Amino acid sequence: MMKAYCRSRWAIWLLLATLLATGFLASWLLANSFEIVLNMWFFATAPLAVIVSIDYWRFRREWQQLQDDHPIDPVQITDPLSLAYYQKIQTLTQKLRTTRDTAHEQEQETLDTLQLWTHQIKTPLTALDLLLQVEPVNAKDARLEISKIDRYLAVMLNYLKLTTLNTDLVLTELPLKPLVNETVRDLAKLFIAKDLTVTVGPLPTVISDSQWLHFIFEQLLTNAIKYTPHGSPHGSIKIYAKGDAVMVADTGIGILAEDLPRIFEQGYSGYNGRANQKASGLGLFLSKQIAEKLGLTLTVTSEIGQGSTFAIHFPQTRWQVE
Repeated sequence: MMKAYCRSRWAIWLLLATLLATGFLASWLLANSFEIVLNMWFFATAPLAVIVSIDYWRFRREWQQLQDDHPIDPVQITDPLSLAYYQKIQTLTQKLRTTRDTAHEQEQETLDTLQLWTHQIKTPLTALDLLLQVEPVNAKDARLEISKIDRYLAVMLNYLKLTTLNTDLVLTELPLKPLVNETVRDLAKLFIAKDLTVTVGPLPTVISDSQWLHFIFEQLLTNAIKYTPHGSPHGSIKIYAKGDAVMVADTGIGILAEDLPRIFEQGYSGYNGRANQKASGLGLFLSKQIAEKLGLTLTVTSEIGQGSTFAIHFPQTRWQVE
């Protein structure tokens, strides 16, 4: 500790040595007696010794605080520079703690989402396993379950890519009618399996990202298919433009009023999802997050027994209807 103290005060020691050497030189040049020189030394070093002792005591106290595991008391820090360092360290420590807590929350959130997704994907896997155990294998139903697995995998991949979405956007002038038709074709097996009719009305041309917008429409249509009863004429899904929005309307079982405010929350599947035991709530959550990054707004209205209508609101004020 003494070595550390001397090193920390080296500039002061150098200054004192310079002053003493200057005093000796001045005494010699003035031809003062040796006794006068000694008196000068005594009167110079006596108060200096007291000052150095007090300074060393303060240094020793602060040094011991640094060596102990106990928290440092800022009141006992006398050096302004040391206090400034202490405050800076406290600020950085708080930022580090906040970052660590945020990372822990995100990690826990990801683990919870993976758990929900694992539960969701087990349903088509189990169904596929049962289909393969029965001879002859029903290839149509097997392909349907495989397509479900493929979509669930796409959902998880997009969830993992969500943090880099800002760097993965390609905004172009995008006619929505071809994009929606393509999405409907991708989900054709699901529509046919439940004997549902789908109608695509005139849609606008917007400025957006085709890949991520395709994902949003796929999730909304998949959700509509899942909760719409089997068979025509009652089972139908319509996609059409209204005002500043594109609507995805179904004639399904509807959503409870108490579930509507939370329908886009991560992991929230509501009463319908719990009743079906096939929903993780991840698709609508991702759709909401992606829509916000695209500058869009997702809303929903619903009535029990009458169906639900999801609306994608676009920011454009001038629309080109095909």
